[in-house]
Amino acid sequence: MQCFQPKLKINNMKKVYTSLCLLLAASALQAQVTIGPKVGLNVNYESYEFSGDLSNTRVQSRTAKVGYQAGVAINLKTSDYFSIRPEVLYNIMGGDTQYGDDEGNTKVLKNRYDYLSIPLNFVATFEAGPGKINVFVAPQFSLGLGGKYTSNTDSSAVGFFGVRRREDRSGTLQTSDVPDNYTGTNKYFNQINWGINYGVGYQVKGLLFTGQYHMGLSNNEPHYSNPDQEAHRGNVVTKNYGFTVGLTYFFGDTKDE
Repeated sequence: MQCFQPKLKINNMKKVYTSLCLLLAASALQAQVTIGPKVGLNVNYESYEFSGDLSNTRVQSRTAKVGYQAGVAINLKTSDYFSIRPEVLYNIMGGDTQYGDDEGNTKVLKNRYDYLSIPLNFVATFEAGPGKINVFVAPQFSLGLGGKYTSNTDSSAVGFFGVRRREDRSGTLQTSDVPDNYTGTNKYFNQINWGINYGVGYQVKGLLFTGQYHMGLSNNEPHYSNPDQEAHRGNVVTKNYGFTVGLTYFFGDTKDE
């Protein structure tokens, strides 16, 4: 399964997100505010791009990682047709990916990333039947909290008695830089993750159903304490992407939402 990944600069994304947060603060002074819990089901994947010394490595298959998100949403209605809806979510993403090279070496890597995600939704609303259609787009900042992984490596190198060499590993995913000369079983990933969500929803009174696509912009690969390893970090670029169906219930005065 392929995904669309535009080349956006992360520094520009930070500036846009900061500017939109300032807009949110100004809009909140005059907005009609409702708040409520949100839960969602995630179907996520990881994209991989290899270059440099790994340019002969290719993705062979992907399998979805099913996770969930849960938290709170705040709807700031600024007019009959527009609102700003920030959310604070515990969010599980990741993916199962098999990749290999021309020599027959293969690896299956299953990652689960736990994030604190803060999407900032900009929502247009349109009357439709008993409720309203929502169309929204959101820059999203996520802070990595931890995670888990398993990996299965099948090497073309022939060991004793002509048997192919296989190695299975599992452990936790941590968010700090990879220590110099690290050889442990735990792995690391990039703690700061930027992305964009866009989707549609339908709201009847306080109940909102949504479906959205998430497009990751940040490389999940970790940073390294070793300068030489850090210089080659871009040889592997992995990004999150996937779909979420969500349910939110807003308390408060929702008759005009």
